[in-house]
Amino acid sequence: MIPEEQIPSPEDIQKFKRSMQIHMGKIALRYFEHIEARAYRALQDIDLISDEELSLGSDVEIAVLRDHQHGRRQKLTEGPLVLYKSKEDDLKLILEQLPILILSDSRDVRIAVIESIEEMLIENPLTLTPKTQGILKGSRNALFSSNPEEWRPQAISVYDALTDDILFSLSGIRQSLNNEPGIQDALNIYVPKVIYPTVTSCDSISLSIGNSEREHGTLKTLLSDIVASASSLAELCSTYLAKMGFLPFAPSYSMATAVKNWLSSKNYSIDVWRDLWEWVDSESTPLSRYHACSVFVLFPALIPTGKLPNLWEEILAVVQNSDKYNDSSPEFSPWALRRDLVLHYTYHFEALLPENDGCSISYFAWWFSEQVAALFPADAGSAKFYREKWVKPALELSSLSWLAASAPIQRSFLRQITLNIESPWALALLTMMGEHLNELVPTELADDIRIRFKEALVSNTFSVLPFLTNTADEHTFVFEGSLADTILKWAEYQPEEHKQGLQQLVEMSNTLGSREGLLNAIKKLGEFDLPKQGVVCLALKRKVLIDPTVVEGIWEIISNFEWRKNVLGNIEYHVQALLIESLCTLLIQNGGKWYSYLPHFIAELCENEQDEEHRRVLFLYVIHTSLASDTVSAVHRLIRGEHKAKFMAYVKEYRDRVETIRYDYPPWVAGKLRGLMASMHVI
Repeated sequence: MIPEEQIPSPEDIQKFKRSMQIHMGKIALRYFEHIEARAYRALQDIDLISDEELSLGSDVEIAVLRDHQHGRRQKLTEGPLVLYKSKEDDLKLILEQLPILILSDSRDVRIAVIESIEEMLIENPLTLTPKTQGILKGSRNALFSSNPEEWRPQAISVYDALTDDILFSLSGIRQSLNNEPGIQDALNIYVPKVIYPTVTSCDSISLSIGNSEREHGTLKTLLSDIVASASSLAELCSTYLAKMGFLPFAPSYSMATAVKNWLSSKNYSIDVWRDLWEWVDSESTPLSRYHACSVFVLFPALIPTGKLPNLWEEILAVVQNSDKYNDSSPEFSPWALRRDLVLHYTYHFEALLPENDGCSISYFAWWFSEQVAALFPADAGSAKFYREKWVKPALELSSLSWLAASAPIQRSFLRQITLNIESPWALALLTMMGEHLNELVPTELADDIRIRFKEALVSNTFSVLPFLTNTADEHTFVFEGSLADTILKWAEYQPEEHKQGLQQLVEMSNTLGSREGLLNAIKKLGEFDLPKQGVVCLALKRKVLIDPTVVEGIWEIISNFEWRKNVLGNIEYHVQALLIESLCTLLIQNGGKWYSYLPHFIAELCENEQDEEHRRVLFLYVIHTSLASDTVSAVHRLIRGEHKAKFMAYVKEYRDRVETIRYDYPPWVAGKLRGLMASMHVI
């Protein structure tokens, strides 16, 4: 007989829970030489440690905490750190962290911490996220209590909120970097929180715009509010830069339009040229130069007599220095830093938030990237250092997580630009120049200016084929404008052979921009020379992110065995990789038959590849598509087939790589990987 199920009583459950808590407490006390303050308070809160006072904040100088202008307090920006000179020794500096002090037994210390943070919030509401502000407000009375049963659980809650808060961590990095020398111990705490933010650390941040592609009315209102509240041109530009300037919006929502509208409301003369460039020099971001150029590019009447050559030099400072083909230029680094940050945060959040809105994720990534970039000194050398030491390693890791996740993300034009365009600010300004290019008098340019501009125009044109030619009536971003206008107008000032080349670029874009033209080019890919093959595959890579109509046509092509054998299997390695990346995107977006067949199509190529390095890369694509489709049959086909010996080294390499960074994957991605890793143990 099967005994009847015994349902424990509530009393039995409480006893069992208590015995488990006691067991956990014993383990903590037995095996850990040091227990962090937060863990100590938590163990006290569940009666596993006696109520003996913790010597936390017992020697802190409360007067220094309360008075932000105290004579012995170092002049740090506002944030979680307080650095001050010892009363006994002027050469000794004492560093206090406000989140830790909130756990102090001293009521006076807790009150001083709360009041200090509240004073920061009065000066700058973006010191903390709204969620943390709400927790702080709701816990205030309890934290002021002397009863441990009242203040202790709330102190733990506030501590958790403060240490998880992305804005507080940002200010902690700013404090650490601004101090001389930098506060390395604090950087070790706050940098990982900012570079790899959790969803909970920033999910309550509410930007003025959620989905910019759908909220044109909100964009107009925001622009109008910026114009109405500005008392000077510099204030207008700084406010625009903070609220909207982290993205190259379409002319209707640009700084140029804001400046024009603001000027139209003034009945006195303003030296726009002088004031704008003085503002640029006062800002620490290269984006200010882009926005100033946009004003004069869209409204040439504002350019003073004799200043056109100066404007062209400023234009080149944007379109050349932000162009990846000029990465040897020292001024490239501040632009590249921002580009890498945007890509990193897009990868990072897409891996954490599958099936989410692509535009909203990208919009937040652009905004947050500028907040992070603003932490660093403005000079090119510093930008290069932090890009190399902080951002590039993070981008490499986030790209691996993103690939392993292969998360379905809703289509968005901004997402397509974010993932594909190497030099977005250069492309934006070049596109914006089309409407009034003739008024910028290209005929009067010096030869070196003309050559440099043409090089920037051509390199950026190839990087975005196919670009839009028939633009929407009301678009969101400059990229949705017609780059063709700039190209064709510039062509009119070129020698005949150069003119024809530029016109052919526009014709190629028109062809590849249409569904039929692109599909036909993919079918005939093997007939083209190598450069054109690359252009066609890059066009497909961009197209699949925004146009759902190409999917069936591409499926019809790749399901043809002869095409896979004669074209996909024979094209140059880098072109093949570009094409497979587009096919992987279609697999993620469409599922179904793509899940079943595409991993095997790639495995088929992998089996027949003779070059070992190419075979290794194809094997990784098999892994990638298998992860995306939650299947393992294509992997088994390779590692259990007649050529399995070829793949043993690749399996070990991949398993070692996953093992090295397995704790960095989002939990749901780690779950997918566990299944795949288990299937790869049997060879």
